[in-house]
Amino acid sequence: MPPPSSARPSSYSPGSPSWSTPTARRTAPDHPRSRAGPGIGRQPVHREPNTPHIGQEDPSVILPGEFDALFHGEARSGGFSRVARIVDPALPPEAEPFSFLCADLLHHIAAELALEEGEVLADLGCGRGGPGLWLARAARADLVGIDFSPVAVDQARQRAGTHAMKGTAHFVVDDLTATGLPSASVSAAVSIDALQYADDRAAAAQEARRILRPGGRLVVTGWHPLSPGAPRLSERHRHSDWPAVLHAAGFTAVHCHARPAWTDTYQNIYRVALQLGDPGPDTALAGLQSEARRRLPTAHLLRRVAVTAVSG
Repeated sequence: MPPPSSARPSSYSPGSPSWSTPTARRTAPDHPRSRAGPGIGRQPVHREPNTPHIGQEDPSVILPGEFDALFHGEARSGGFSRVARIVDPALPPEAEPFSFLCADLLHHIAAELALEEGEVLADLGCGRGGPGLWLARAARADLVGIDFSPVAVDQARQRAGTHAMKGTAHFVVDDLTATGLPSASVSAAVSIDALQYADDRAAAAQEARRILRPGGRLVVTGWHPLSPGAPRLSERHRHSDWPAVLHAAGFTAVHCHARPAWTDTYQNIYRVALQLGDPGPDTALAGLQSEARRRLPTAHLLRRVAVTAVSG
């Protein structure tokens, strides 16, 4: 079993070319990104679907530090992953997602990535690390995870040692539009419910293409509107079109996949969270319930998608 990422030396060289990335926290860039909460003094960012709305008129923005608080809460109680397992008992427990993931979607992602032993997977917006660690372990591949939240990255590093990986796992605090990874340095990349919330989707897609080796695959999960421009949807979702974004970034062989089970899981996670009643001290569940009350009325207007693209 490899040691946790935080125990590894500062030089990390998964495959070729190699790079040096400090395991200590990077200084996150000053422009906002939405996969994880910004640091003190940075601008508010757009909220993910499972984050709480705390005293703000606009539910699409979050206050600095909210995401870190949610990650702390999830580590203490496991409220979100508990709901996900109730909705889909087949979901591998070690994945512990902090996203709207089901077993069928996780296995679809693994098949689309087509990772081979010894290759390098980048998890863009890795959060607490579970799905990326599961994918890398299944393929006996190396993993590098990027997230804006220092709390999430610390938790991912701690969890890396529990996954019995053959390859290495390395996690860095950085931004989706400027990952700090060298060009053409990873074999494949995945972004589970993260690129959808980048403030500059085009820049995030271009960065993903930059770090991928020629022929490397990217899999992005998110939501598309059933009726583009539907006024009841937030601006964030109203015109989402990931195939168009990825084509514009220079990707080829772009394919959009959607299965009813993926959308059902998204909606059922909200429903089950509300059915659990008073969350008590479980701040992760409380945040999910708050989000469910706002999002469930329009959830039927969205379709869960997974988009695969190839770096040219």
